[in-house]
Amino acid sequence: MEFRKLIRNARQAAGITQLEVAERAGTAQPAVAAYESGARVPSLTTRARLLGACDHDVEVIARPRMRRGTASLAELAQTIQQDLKDGGERDALRLLFGFADDFRGSSRPGAIELIAQEPAPTGDPRFDAALAGMAEFFATERGIPAPGWVDQPDRFVEPLWFVASRPEFDAYTLANTPAAFARHGVLIAREVFDRA
Repeated sequence: MEFRKLIRNARQAAGITQLEVAERAGTAQPAVAAYESGARVPSLTTRARLLGACDHDVEVIARPRMRRGTASLAELAQTIQQDLKDGGERDALRLLFGFADDFRGSSRPGAIELIAQEPAPTGDPRFDAALAGMAEFFATERGIPAPGWVDQPDRFVEPLWFVASRPEFDAYTLANTPAAFARHGVLIAREVFDRA
C-alpha cells in the first residue's frame, strides 16, 4: 500500500485529525497533509513517527533478495520427502536440478539464506547426501562459505549414487562430477546445472 493511503487510513482509524497527528508527531499540519496527498515522501523515521502518532506500531522487515518462488534446501527437502513417499523420484530430481536456477537468480545474501538451514532427512540417504552436495557446490560457485551441516555423517552416501545416469554413461558422469558432489558420494555430471 502506498504510504499516503497508509497514513490516511491509520489516522482515520485512530479517529484523529491531521492537526492532532502533527502535534503528536512533532511536525506541522501542512506536512501531514502533504504526506497524505503524496506531494511529499517521508523518510522511514518520519513514517514511523507519523504512524506511531496514529497508535500504530511499525515493523521493518529486511529479507535477502531471492528469485521469486524460490525454496530453500530445507524447504525442498520437505517436498522431496513427500515426492519420494508418493513414488515420484523423478519429481524429486527435478527439484534438485531446478534449484540451480533459483540459487543463481538470488542475491548473495539470498543465496546464503537458501543453503543455511539444515534440511530435515528426506527418508532417502541418497537425497540427503545430494542436498549437502548442492549446498557445497553452489556455495563454492558463489564464493560463500558452505554451511557446517554439509559435513554431518548422514550427508554422505555409500555405495556411490549415479544420479540420472545409464550404465553406459557412468564413466562420463564419474569424470564430470563436481568435487563437492563426489565427496558426498553423489555422481552427477556438471552440465545438469549449466542450463541456459
